Amino acid sequence: MSLIEREESHFWDVKSQQAKGSVIQKIAVALANGDGGEFALGIEDVKTSVVSLERWQGYGSIEELNPVHQALSQDCEPPLPYSVDYLEIEGQENRGFVCLVTITKSGDVHYTAGGKVYVRHHAASTEITGQEIVNLSLSKGAVSYEDQELGDYFLEEAAEEQELKDFLLSISPAMRPEDFLRRERLYNRKTEGMKVSAALLFAEHPQSILSKRCGIKIARYETDLEEANRDYLKGVPRSLEGPARSLIDQALDAVSEEIQAVQTRDSSGQLVPTRYPPETLKEIIVNAVIHRDYNLADDILIYIFNNRVEVHSPGKLPGHITLQNIFTDRASRNGTVVRLLNKYPDPPNKDIGEGLQTAFAKMKEAKLKDPEFRFEGNYFVVRIGHTPLARPEELILEYLESHDEITNKAAREITGIHSENLVKQRFYNLQKAGSLEKVPGKKGSLSAWRRVALSLNAAPVEQPSSGAQQLSFDLAAGQDPEPKAVSAARISGQRRQPSKQPRRKRLKLQ
Repeated sequence: MSLIEREESHFWDVKSQQAKGSVIQKIAVALANGDGGEFALGIEDVKTSVVSLERWQGYGSIEELNPVHQALSQDCEPPLPYSVDYLEIEGQENRGFVCLVTITKSGDVHYTAGGKVYVRHHAASTEITGQEIVNLSLSKGAVSYEDQELGDYFLEEAAEEQELKDFLLSISPAMRPEDFLRRERLYNRKTEGMKVSAALLFAEHPQSILSKRCGIKIARYETDLEEANRDYLKGVPRSLEGPARSLIDQALDAVSEEIQAVQTRDSSGQLVPTRYPPETLKEIIVNAVIHRDYNLADDILIYIFNNRVEVHSPGKLPGHITLQNIFTDRASRNGTVVRLLNKYPDPPNKDIGEGLQTAFAKMKEAKLKDPEFRFEGNYFVVRIGHTPLARPEELILEYLESHDEITNKAAREITGIHSENLVKQRFYNLQKAGSLEKVPGKKGSLSAWRRVALSLNAAPVEQPSSGAQQLSFDLAAGQDPEPKAVSAARISGQRRQPSKQPRRKRLKLQ
């Protein structure tokens, strides 16, 4: 069975039904302190002499699992976010129940009953101590770096910042800088040392106080290659500094200026300035500034390519947020920065919780594909591609409405497909459909395709409103590999809370 043969990983583990409470706490805490995951109780480890189906050595009754619930819900601090399902093999119920435990990613740091903290590293649960626990708290949002006290930035200096004075002129009721800073708890009243959030928001040069933690660097690469190097770098990358609101405005102006200089070929074959929805660029840049991990000594990086913009924000997603719930759940790593930025006139983050929906909606309005999210090292990366939403075949036929022929290079430019072979497959699809033919006498790099001249016996082809010919043929062999949201197949079905009676599920051997 796939459940038994599944290899242990960062997100999966198995334990014997003989496992003690301390063992259960260890794996559960490690998963909760990481990205979440699952483990099965009642399956022997692959390293034992037991093989195949014989590794399924479950519990004789559900009551035997009461100590498991105690270990997860009472013995760990704080209680773990978990759910369970009871599994048995259809026709072999005598093998007993396996308890499938699902642990969700948590915004808290969890401890075992013995006061130990574990994290998941690959297929192992590793104990961490001291500063490692502090760093885990900061990265999860349980403790925010924005609340840390600065040792060389004090109330007297902060109260004189021009950004703060201008800000106070725009809010009501009017108050003195010292009163506002006190009310918002932006400094330690005993030492008068300012907090990180105050420097980020109001210091004239926060980068001089928080070196390498709050700047933005913008680089332009004259290529559409995935792996670009310095050979394609145009000019010297820009370095932007300033308080958060000013930094956002500077970044938007600089990125817009760089993009306007990029030329792209539209579906008619004409070179036109590249355009991205300004709302999308704004939302992604604002999110990078307000949600980045300021505990990491690195700047936000914005790369502008011929066919895309990439925003690299230091740190993982805040709190319990994952790529799966990023549109539905909310968590703020830097709550003070988010809240006070929202007090500005025409705040950059006015649509709290709606920013990403706006970014995606505006890309669709511009007939461009959705932004893409990924993790790359210590960065959360958002890729905004200038990739048309229309099917490549439609774009090729639209191009040929104003051109006698089309080359592979021209097709790549208008479709956003990087691979010559994938573009060839599009040509072959259109040839199979009777729409295109090769231009005689042209070979190699000069190869080109043209429309098939309609004969008197040709069947009429329905034309869609866009003017591009609507085709019907099998694209399986030539479909571009698109990123897809993959949901893990769950034997037990919908996740259930421990307060409800878990379902018993019988499995068929495969």
